[in-house]
Amino acid sequence: MTPSSDPTPIDPDGLFARARAGDNAAWEELFNACYPKVKRVVARKLDRQMRALYDSTDFASDVMKSLAANVDRLDFPSFGSLIAFLVQVAEQKVIDEYRKVHTQKRDIDRQCPLITGDGANAHPLSMASYEPTASQVAQAGEAIERLLAGQNEDEREAIELKKQGYTNPEIARKTGWNLRKVQRFFKDLWDEYRQVG
Repeated sequence: MTPSSDPTPIDPDGLFARARAGDNAAWEELFNACYPKVKRVVARKLDRQMRALYDSTDFASDVMKSLAANVDRLDFPSFGSLIAFLVQVAEQKVIDEYRKVHTQKRDIDRQCPLITGDGANAHPLSMASYEPTASQVAQAGEAIERLLAGQNEDEREAIELKKQGYTNPEIARKTGWNLRKVQRFFKDLWDEYRQVG
């Protein structure tokens, strides 16, 4: 929307000036005059995917909040110039949000619903987990058993302590080994584990 298309290009009552001076009735009148126009602009600018995530009233409310927050720094010679300013701010807010949503990490196209299927066929989507699967736990257990089988009693104790979450210095204290020996033992063990697979 441009100032020339506004039916009231001049603000004869000094509506913005009165609102700026703290007149609550003027703020209400200004809000009632501007908010629907800003909301229409936002609704036109939101594409279908963005409309599914955002409501035009959110953007329009943000624009009006921005106007109220910056009222001391703004001045408009006419009602039309005020509307033009608000429209420009609204368009920029939509553009900024569009860019934010469409960055690679948060791309709106990568989003998927939590329920798949329709009607009676609808079921929850299975979510990926960072926890190990039962198969991975079993394989790790077997690998540890193989490693333990080839170790002496002190080495098995060190491995058990590591499994329980003890740090290398703590393992050195508990086993009586020096820290370098513990570090070398676990490095060699890790190299062997990787070779075994």
